[in-house]
Amino acid sequence: MPKILVIQHVASEGLGTLVDEMKKFNFTPEIFMVSHDAIFPSSIKLEEYGGLVILGGPMGVYEEEKYPWIKKELLVIQEALRQKKPILGICLGAQMLAKAAGGRVYRGKQAEIGWFPIRLDDWFYKRNPLFFQIDHTIPHVVFQWHADTFDIPTDAYRLAWNDDYPSQAFCFQGNAIGLQFHVEVDEAMVRNWLFSEDGRYQVIEAGYNPDKILQEAPKHLSHLRELAHKIFYGFASLVRENVRRAA
Repeated sequence: MPKILVIQHVASEGLGTLVDEMKKFNFTPEIFMVSHDAIFPSSIKLEEYGGLVILGGPMGVYEEEKYPWIKKELLVIQEALRQKKPILGICLGAQMLAKAAGGRVYRGKQAEIGWFPIRLDDWFYKRNPLFFQIDHTIPHVVFQWHADTFDIPTDAYRLAWNDDYPSQAFCFQGNAIGLQFHVEVDEAMVRNWLFSEDGRYQVIEAGYNPDKILQEAPKHLSHLRELAHKIFYGFASLVRENVRRAA
């Protein structure tokens, strides 16, 4: 069974529905919980893993002084890119991937929290194993929680966008994919994020209504779960190909 290295930044932002997706493909997730004293390069042997999943978190990629592990994590991602490991980055994970690949990460004009539509790029989605099964002719409502954004790295291509944040998903080197949005959340995660003390304050300060966001969840979660399955199916194909080549 291929092992997947999962970099998790905070306890509340775990794999969510991707736990079941990993079980379907007989993948074994090994979670590395980031801390201020995380020693990435010496404690992780990337050769042992079939792929890498990088989860979200409230910190900014540019906050290296406050979070000294950021520089170390970027080194791990850069080494995974060098080894051509399949990578799936979600929210902060996408921003870390963009930075590691040479892109710029910075504060956006307005926080995006709640249910927002994205669209797939008409041509590029066909080339990508994570997106080719998804209907590109319609908008897809996904769960968002971010105030930062990024420029698509040179030599990468965009996969999804919306009017407020053009960089919603991208692919680098053909097998490293960053998603600014969350596909992994379930209702319990959404509720937990919205009604934690810090989360509720952040939502209201940004001008959104946490009660309304939660009320809208049942309408969107089944489609989000379908997107998560299709995206992870493509990621799993990349992992299996990587393991086959390494055997």
